[in-house]
Amino acid sequence: MKRKIIYLVLVFVFTILVVIFGNGCSSGDQALQETGAPEGPAVSEVQATPAALGENTEQPSEKEEAESALAEQETVTISINCLTIKDYLNQFDQAKLGILPEDGLIVPETQVEISEGDTVFDVLLAVTKDKKIHMEYVSTPLYSSNYIEGIGNIYEIDAGPLSGWMYKVNGEFPSYGCGRYVVEAGDRIEWVYTCDLGRDIGGDWNEQNQ
Repeated sequence: MKRKIIYLVLVFVFTILVVIFGNGCSSGDQALQETGAPEGPAVSEVQATPAALGENTEQPSEKEEAESALAEQETVTISINCLTIKDYLNQFDQAKLGILPEDGLIVPETQVEISEGDTVFDVLLAVTKDKKIHMEYVSTPLYSSNYIEGIGNIYEIDAGPLSGWMYKVNGEFPSYGCGRYVVEAGDRIEWVYTCDLGRDIGGDWNEQNQ
């Protein structure tokens, strides 16, 4: 009888232990599941940057931006010279010898920005104003005509009765006035002083106006 009682007590104690330890393991498994522990190595997400992708992150300099803006603008080139007068100094107004440029250039080759519809006259007016160079002309709006009388204080007839100002575009002398010649981007405009109605500069005024 005594053994039976001891046996029952042991069974009871064993049952209690099983219940206690069983609940403890279950709680531990549940806690592990709730923490979401990773099964493999952790991977951090890195946002791609231009430098990481090998892209050029350098910003353009002010000079590069200015050059780029200039490239996008439509421009022409203009120059003004009175080189031929040196060959006709005996005919030239002696009172004006002091204003003759030594190299014969009143305006060296200069780029001028243009807008749609601008003429050779518009370009001449723009460059002389910008460089504060004297320029005198007679305008006849009815015929869109602008006759250039003098540039840099050098006038027609200053170097004889056949002298005056003529212009050419891309090496050719047009047969109409500068106020009617509409320029295009890239044009090369030259204003040259003639002492012989253009024959001394490669363009005969009489032939052009027949």
